[in-house]
This record gives sequence, C-alpha cells and structure tokens, in this order.
Amino acid sequence: MYVVIEHSISNPKEFWEIAQAIKLPAGLKIHSTLPNSDGSKAVCLWEGKEVKDVKNAVEGAVGKFSKNEYFSVETKNALGLPK
Repeated sequence: MYVVIEHSISNPKEFWEIAQAIKLPAGLKIHSTLPNSDGSKAVCLWEGKEVKDVKNAVEGAVGKFSKNEYFSVETKNALGLPK
C-alpha cells in the first residue's frame, strides 16, 4: 500500500536532520520527499503494509517537530506511482 504524508514542520532544522538519518523498519520504504524551499512543509510518498505502520515510524522519529496528516493512496486513479 502507498501512503502519503503531509507534514507541517515546526522545527525544520531538527526535522530534516532526523529525516536524513532515519533507519526504516523492515517492510517500509520511502519513495519521495518533496519539501518546500524553507523546509517548513513537505509531502512524502511511502510504501508499507498499513497506514499505521508508516505512522508509527514517522511519529516516533519526527512527530515532535511536525504535525502530520496520513492517507492511503487509491492506486486505481493515481498517476506516477513507483513500479
């Protein structure tokens, strides 16, 4: 399953330092990270078994530096997903 996260980042310096060094649990993969120019917002595309698995990993790593909104991707209507 693909999961999109919309991040509103309160502390870009800390968030991006942690995000660059994160060790992903087995079964999770991050495909894209698309930040704005000042690092205060980003959209990321992840792949995992369930939304909760992605959420647990992200919140545990950067949750104190951002508010995060998660949703699963409806692949039938999606464009440009990884193959």
